[in-house]
Amino acid sequence: MKKTILNLTTVFFMVIAVIGVSSCSKTEDAVEDITVPVPLSINTNTEIEIPFAVSTEEVVFPDMPLNLDVEAKIKEKFPALSINNLKSAKLSSFSIDFLSSSNADSIKLNKVLSAKLLIKAPDLSDKEIATVENNTSETSLNFTPLADVELMEYLKSSNHSLYLKVKGTEAAATQMKLRVNSAFTIQVGL
Repeated sequence: MKKTILNLTTVFFMVIAVIGVSSCSKTEDAVEDITVPVPLSINTNTEIEIPFAVSTEEVVFPDMPLNLDVEAKIKEKFPALSINNLKSAKLSSFSIDFLSSSNADSIKLNKVLSAKLLIKAPDLSDKEIATVENNTSETSLNFTPLADVELMEYLKSSNHSLYLKVKGTEAAATQMKLRVNSAFTIQVGL
C-alpha cells in the first residue's frame, strides 16, 4: 500500500512539474500581450486661421495640422514605452469653435449645414472619422466620432493632418479664425 501511495505521489508531482514547465512559455506569451489597463487620453487645442467658403455643394477645406506628438505623450505618462507600443487609437471627441471672421463676424459657423472630418497621412488612404449633421450653431461645430474607427497607423506617422468636407446652407466666404479641439483615446502595451 505504501508503494502504491508513493508511486501515485511521484506521478502527481511529475505531472505538476511538466505542467509548470510548459506553462512558463505561455506566461511569457501573455506578458507580450499585456495592455496598460488605463487608456490614455490625449487632448489638443489649436487656433487656426483658414479661408472659409461654403456652398450648397460639398467643399473641401485646406488641411489642418493636428500638432499631436503621440510619442511624447506616451513617454510623458509611461517613460519606458514608445510609439512602437501603441496598440489602439480612436477619436473620442472633436469640435471647432468660432473665434472671429474677416467680415466683422457676420459669417459664422451656422452657414455649415453638415461636415465630414477626415484624417490623412503619407502612404495611407484618407479616412472619414467624424461627422456633424443639421448644424444650427453659430459658435461651434460638435462632431460625432464614427464608432470603432481605428487611427493607430495614422497617429504613428509624424505627418498626419485633418481636413473637412463641408456642405453649407448657402454660399458664403470669409477668412475665419477657429479653435480646433480634439481628444483621442489611445492604448499602449508591451
